[in-house]
Amino acid sequence: MSDTKINRPALNPAPAPAAAKGNAPTNTAKETGSAASAKKPAGSNATASTASTKASAARATDGFESTGKASRPGVAAAQSLSAVTTAAAPGQPVKKTMTLVYDAGPHSNLTDVKLKGSWDAQGRFSNQWDAGSIPMRSLGNGKWEATVELQDDGLPRNWEWGVTVDGPSGNDQWAVMGEGNLKLDLSKPSASYAPTTYHEMGSQKRGDDISFKLWAPDARAVQVKVTDQQGNVQRIPMQKAENGDWAAEVKGGWKQLEGKSYVYEVVDSGGLTSDRPDPYARQMMGEQRGIDRLYVDPMKGREENRYFPGASELTRFTIDDEENAAGAYLVLKDADGKQLNREQLLARLGAGDAGLVDKVRGGKFNDLWSQNVEADGRIKMANHDGAWTALVNNPEKLVGLRYEFQVMESDGKGGLQLRDDTNKDGAYSAAERQASGFNDPWSDLITADSGVSFRGSVVTDPTSFQWKNDSAPREKDPSKWVVYQLHVGSFLGQGGNSNRSTFEDLTKKLDHFKELGVNTLELLPTNEVEGSRNWGYLGVNSLASESSFGFEDETGKWVTGDEALKRFIDEAHGRGLNVISDVVYNHVHGDNNGLWNLGGAQNPYFNWSKEPGKFEQRDTPWGAVPAYHNPKVKQLFVDHAVQQISELKFDGLRFDFTEPIKGVGGKDGWEMLREINRQVHFVNPNTWTVAEQFDYDPAISRPAKADGTGGGFDAQWYTEFQHKLINDNSKPGLIQAASRGQTTDMDAFVNLLTAPRGLDGWKHALSIISNHDEVGNAQRTMNTAEGNKPTDFPDQWSRDAARFAAGIGFASPGIPMFFQGDEFGAQNDFRWGNTSTWDSDWSWESLGKNWDWTKVTFNDAQKASYERLFTLSPQAREQDGAYKSLSAQDKQVFNHLAGLGGEQRTEAMLDITRKQQFQFYKDAIALRNSSPAFQADAEVNRVYTHNNDSVMAFTRKSGNEEYLIVGSLNHQNLDGYNMPLPPGNWKEVLNSDAGAYGGGNFGNFGATLNGGGNTKVNIPSAGYVVFKKA
Repeated sequence: MSDTKINRPALNPAPAPAAAKGNAPTNTAKETGSAASAKKPAGSNATASTASTKASAARATDGFESTGKASRPGVAAAQSLSAVTTAAAPGQPVKKTMTLVYDAGPHSNLTDVKLKGSWDAQGRFSNQWDAGSIPMRSLGNGKWEATVELQDDGLPRNWEWGVTVDGPSGNDQWAVMGEGNLKLDLSKPSASYAPTTYHEMGSQKRGDDISFKLWAPDARAVQVKVTDQQGNVQRIPMQKAENGDWAAEVKGGWKQLEGKSYVYEVVDSGGLTSDRPDPYARQMMGEQRGIDRLYVDPMKGREENRYFPGASELTRFTIDDEENAAGAYLVLKDADGKQLNREQLLARLGAGDAGLVDKVRGGKFNDLWSQNVEADGRIKMANHDGAWTALVNNPEKLVGLRYEFQVMESDGKGGLQLRDDTNKDGAYSAAERQASGFNDPWSDLITADSGVSFRGSVVTDPTSFQWKNDSAPREKDPSKWVVYQLHVGSFLGQGGNSNRSTFEDLTKKLDHFKELGVNTLELLPTNEVEGSRNWGYLGVNSLASESSFGFEDETGKWVTGDEALKRFIDEAHGRGLNVISDVVYNHVHGDNNGLWNLGGAQNPYFNWSKEPGKFEQRDTPWGAVPAYHNPKVKQLFVDHAVQQISELKFDGLRFDFTEPIKGVGGKDGWEMLREINRQVHFVNPNTWTVAEQFDYDPAISRPAKADGTGGGFDAQWYTEFQHKLINDNSKPGLIQAASRGQTTDMDAFVNLLTAPRGLDGWKHALSIISNHDEVGNAQRTMNTAEGNKPTDFPDQWSRDAARFAAGIGFASPGIPMFFQGDEFGAQNDFRWGNTSTWDSDWSWESLGKNWDWTKVTFNDAQKASYERLFTLSPQAREQDGAYKSLSAQDKQVFNHLAGLGGEQRTEAMLDITRKQQFQFYKDAIALRNSSPAFQADAEVNRVYTHNNDSVMAFTRKSGNEEYLIVGSLNHQNLDGYNMPLPPGNWKEVLNSDAGAYGGGNFGNFGATLNGGGNTKVNIPSAGYVVFKKA
């Protein structure tokens, strides 16, 4: 989401933690003589036990807080709790045999599971929990059981229980994840607790059987409606449990139902029937393949987002990634499958505004259907940077029609033929159409929601994927990370994102990240969202992965959903790269929000009212806040987070805008965040979590302690760094001020380095150099450096300043992160909902593959010299002194440029600057990776600042290694600038103005300077130099 670039609601602060009560007992009670032992399960079904929010008897809190990592969250200490009324009357105690089940679910790698509770060795109530530990017996599938005989004296007692385990996070870990201990109702024969439920909810493979489960407490009836690709429907009745879960099981049904689509057919409390997707599904049918919407400003002919006032809406038909096809057609048919001809289409749709489309396409081509339709009605699609596109006006008039894509290929005889036409009859059968990778396998019928709704869920087994690289070595210490943020669908997109990128494309670019030197990738949300082109923040929190990122693999199999994501993560891990997921729990939004009014107007997923029959909604500017106070609603988000780590193998989670969760969501939201952090760190102690929190409250990145304090996050998303360094609304950042000729506040920036606001230390900061919000809602660093009017070819100072910003970011404390494309000076805006701004332009990669880029010198002075030489004849050039002085490598570059036309030549020169930017990023990141002095929490000290001269200097130090960074945003080179240097000999090891980076090569040429007093330093304009202490 955006940060301070858009108006935020006034949010309440995090709830004040309750004071801990009671004395924490020790776990030293002997286990001999216990009144309980592990037994076979009782015949009755276990009922869910809820975690108490307060508890009168404290349990041991040595679980998480006693582990090696002090930052790991602890579990809440016992606090006062309203007493539980038992069934027995006061007087003679009644013996109660209780069966307690701990359901670890997918976390089956636990051992030494033990039961503890508020009773003594004779089974009498004791708030000292002094009966010791009772070993629990494994029931398989992650379930553990023990029975205990308790003495019910009929008095109101706070009977509680919990479990300790040996697991990934250590031995004897407290395995209850809520704020308190588990409550025990002695009027019932059993109780159970499951930290996660994603192994129970939704569709689940049970050997040869299949089960379904949905929480819809207010629904009158629910059925599972299963549909195959031929449209055959099967309905499976579901039964309702006391807690509002609807469940069904089909014996021997897995083989029959696997791969089919399904929805829940819900009759709500008002008697209305609707189809709802499964919030726990791992794969969705997705938006109909090849259809989405394009919104255009009718006056300017420019693409805008869907909420732009008065936008003209077009349906965009697209065949992705078919640059080698000989041609492509869109065919529209009536409801019976009969192809419509040109006259029928014109009568139904109207011709549309060709002039508007001409503006949208910048006059380069026009893919409005009416401009390309043949007499028989086939619409010739335009090749748009490897994708084939057609735009159709009046989307509402397409409803009820059917569509088909036809891709043409050479027949080897000089003609063309239909690809995937297996019987060679010149037409697609239904089976051939469904089997082609470019047509939708589920439906060709256009509806009002086509291209927006992700439709139903798909029956899949999330446990079937075979991981190869889960244990592959990768950097586990976040203080050594350099993070690269990217959006899967646009990372390699072309043609205004007409040709999107997929997980397969991203996998093929893993070598790019390795060459660059980053070790961690942070993906924008990959959960299923509305539309096939979306940042990902308007999802419905489905556990499914975005279907539009799917691809056809080398075997011809279409890979989508969680399998596509898992393949990418597995390959990234194999290359030594961490992968971070971006999760959105602060709101749910969308026209196809399957959770809204699920079961009726009581709207349980969003009803904050605690009074029966009443409804209270809480909102953010982007959608409604889920009702975290409801345990089943909270569980959905907890499950999603744990599934990201345990099932998808992400290495960490970035939480989108946590302020509404703990502000609008109050105490319930705060406790949900704490519970999630407990869970994910319990599952994998190396999990790293970061909160986008703009009040910069250090409490959020402190351990989740037993007294209710601390959010349990490892770090904060520290946009303050970017605001001070580059761009800010309230007060110009350094780059912003310097580009406008204003005084730069070097003092404020260096003060931030030495005393960061809202942090307990820099290891808790993901230091933002750039991110999707700053790029999409403000502008690229390169464009900020250019000032108010960015150009297509940034000037020398602007390119230098962009390197300055990145280099200072890599040299500063914190964990640095930057957004896709910055490593080569991308200038695209990446506006939300405006896909025409998403292309970063990777043409620079193919330039000069046989050139020695370490010897290429190209800057504005060289460019001006080249442009003069271009005007000379070849003979005159040979005699020109400037040409004669060129090195052999630079002559090769010049001759290549001279052979190109005007626009191509300009683009090639711009690509040279992009190559140089990439080389700088590689070297600056390599320097950071080379020394512990640049780690996130290594020492940082102020050396010098001068606001008017726009100069700053600071040191980084760890052990015996120390570096001095001297930078300037002055518009002039500072020759022999007199400034104090720390004692010692300082050797220049990096100069951002080096010729190889596109600079003017002004610096100290690797000299060693003597510190301990005022020393003359050469500081390049809009550049920085790094010295290492000898």
